[in-house]
Amino acid sequence: MSEQNFKDISNMNRRAFLRWMGVGAGTTVLNMGLPLSLLATADPDQNPLAGSVTRDWEKIYRDQYKYDSSFDWVCSPNDTHACRVRAYVRNGIVTRMGATYDYQNYSDIYGNHATNNWNPRQCAKGYTFHRVIYGPYRLKHPIVRKGWKAWADARFPELTPELKSKYKFDSRGDDEFVQISISTICASPS
Repeated sequence: MSEQNFKDISNMNRRAFLRWMGVGAGTTVLNMGLPLSLLATADPDQNPLAGSVTRDWEKIYRDQYKYDSSFDWVCSPNDTHACRVRAYVRNGIVTRMGATYDYQNYSDIYGNHATNNWNPRQCAKGYTFHRVIYGPYRLKHPIVRKGWKAWADARFPELTPELKSKYKFDSRGDDEFVQISISTICASPS
């Protein structure tokens, strides 16, 4: 493009630019061989949706928030708010989280009620917590520090400085984790 043509285009007003774009679009339509009947105005006496309009997308749109069941739980992901959260389950999987909108119905042990102003009470961490539940780095089984387990298996002897070193209580963070079973957790000490 020459410098003169560039100056002509850059000095063009909006109306001239739109006219130039219309001519270009019209030329493209004619070169593609599209029938000009596509550009005809619609008949005002006919329903434009009476034809072969597919409306299958509406079912998907309406069903995207459909759920089979729900349950409430308390969310505390490393903060102290302890918000009540409603989890919506579809096909056995938690698909989304939502607020319960009923804080005004609850009271503390002294009978003090919250107000409607607490609704909705939930942060972004709570709304996306179901991603943590099904995330690739979630814990899939109970684990405990190897030194602590050895101390528990020894029937919790008094922690002298020697035993603190033996069971790695003085070097936390350096110990490795071992998998334990649910029955180990639930077993009562005898």
